[in-house]
Amino acid sequence: MILPLLAVLGLSCKSKKQTTSSVKEPTVNSKGISEENQTKFAFYFVEGCKDRMKGNIELAENDFKECLKIDPSSAAVKYELGNIYRFNGLYDNALKYGKECANADPKNEWYQLLYIECLHNKRQFALAADVYARLIKNYPFRSEFYEGLAAEYMYSGNYEKSYKTFDELEKKFGQNEAFTLNKIKLLKQLKKTSEVEVEFKKLIASNPNEIRYYTYLSEFYQEINQNDKAMSTYQEALKRDSKNPIIHLALADYYKSINDKENFYKELKIAFENPDLDVDTKVKILSSYYELIDTSDEYKQQANELLAISIKLHPSSAEIHSMHADFLIKEKKLVEARNEYEEAIKLDKSSYGIWNQLMSLEAELGEYKSLEAHSSEAMELFPNQALTYFFNGISNSTLKNYTKSITSLTDGLEFVYNNNPLLLSFYQSLGDAYNANKEYAKSDKAYDDALKIDPDNASILNNYAYFLSLRKEKLEKAEKFSRRSNELEPNNRSYLDTYGWILYQQGKYKEAEVWLSRAVKIGNKSAIAEHYGDVLYKLDRKEEALKYWMDAKASGGGSEFLDKKITEKKLND
Repeated sequence: MILPLLAVLGLSCKSKKQTTSSVKEPTVNSKGISEENQTKFAFYFVEGCKDRMKGNIELAENDFKECLKIDPSSAAVKYELGNIYRFNGLYDNALKYGKECANADPKNEWYQLLYIECLHNKRQFALAADVYARLIKNYPFRSEFYEGLAAEYMYSGNYEKSYKTFDELEKKFGQNEAFTLNKIKLLKQLKKTSEVEVEFKKLIASNPNEIRYYTYLSEFYQEINQNDKAMSTYQEALKRDSKNPIIHLALADYYKSINDKENFYKELKIAFENPDLDVDTKVKILSSYYELIDTSDEYKQQANELLAISIKLHPSSAEIHSMHADFLIKEKKLVEARNEYEEAIKLDKSSYGIWNQLMSLEAELGEYKSLEAHSSEAMELFPNQALTYFFNGISNSTLKNYTKSITSLTDGLEFVYNNNPLLLSFYQSLGDAYNANKEYAKSDKAYDDALKIDPDNASILNNYAYFLSLRKEKLEKAEKFSRRSNELEPNNRSYLDTYGWILYQQGKYKEAEVWLSRAVKIGNKSAIAEHYGDVLYKLDRKEEALKYWMDAKASGGGSEFLDKKITEKKLND
């Protein structure tokens, strides 16, 4: 708080007659401060306030310290310094200045409140209560000071005094829900069970139509094992408002506590069937079912029924559709889940979590056109989220839009923070896209960057080696990487094929045949079959070579030269 400057400084305005002399003697104020120093004080004080408001805390501290050099007794300066030190967590310094300014001007509420905050930070709750008591003497009609006093008593463990303060507060300012509930908390601490019951009943009497008050009392009865009284209070609430979902949720909790599963679900369902029960509460309850559905068919049936009710009553709720999608994923119904996530983002585009779930599912389902469209929109909505760029990159790469893929992946790299697995995926995808776009030097660099993060990533080692072998470049490096990928995953047919193909490119046909035959035995994939045919041809096993070329053709794949090999029954290098 910035106090009126003249009042802070103890200055007074001089008349023109008093200042007409061409030579002025230095004047002093009542504190013995010369007029020149008063001017300096004013300058530093104003500068300090400006710097504090601008957030230049260190400069403000220095300005106020200059003020103290001129007037060491200034309460206003000590107040400012106390606030600065408290803000910076320097609680000992803050307490020193807070105490000094508060003692200098006991009727200044701002000084007292700073002192209280400093005492509270130092956990000196009893002393903080004393200062609140002083404030109340000066401001007897400020209810917030009584509340503060009660809170400090509570923090200090003096529940009796805290309760009496709230009681006094209520007598002085009238009954208030917050006051009463605080009194009840304190009475529970004091184990005054009968008084707690009285306070709850007073609360109900103050507003008999407020259903929450009945549930509070019922829950209290449950806490003290008086279930008959709890049920009686619930019944009374139902007479007031039988359709109120809060009562039925409370009753569901009651039946759950006594292990009455049938009535628990009955009351829960009644609450869900009420459109007045807010969506957030329904989502929270459905979330609690998420793990339970794996434990029993009964829970699964209940969850599906509650979901159906929620979707029917809240068709425009993105949260409900998203929750439904989560449950569908549990049941491996990925297409239906994807549709629910898409419906959710149509209703509310603001939740990145839902977008991420949708894009992840589309990638898993191989729906790359849809993924490209959704990831493009997500990039606009969430420009700082790396995954939106990643999904856009891999979808465009699959759709053979390699330049777009490279742009998205390159742009997204700057948003990958402290996440090596994701960074690795970016570099690998960039390596693939650059290679497909025939930007081989950039492809190699991307793979090298990936291997700096994880030198033993079998997939990257294999892909990098395979692309080098296709280009017939750096075959020694390719052979080294491919050998390592096979050491890491010995029976992966793609890795076996890559290593065999590199040996083939090196002219090591007998060794190549050993590796490619192993790959073919694991799975006669078209590219593998064609490669095996090629090496057999080189080994002068031409009839066998033709058979494997035809197998590759039958599998629906192969290189652009496959048909020519079959037609001419020979290999054209």
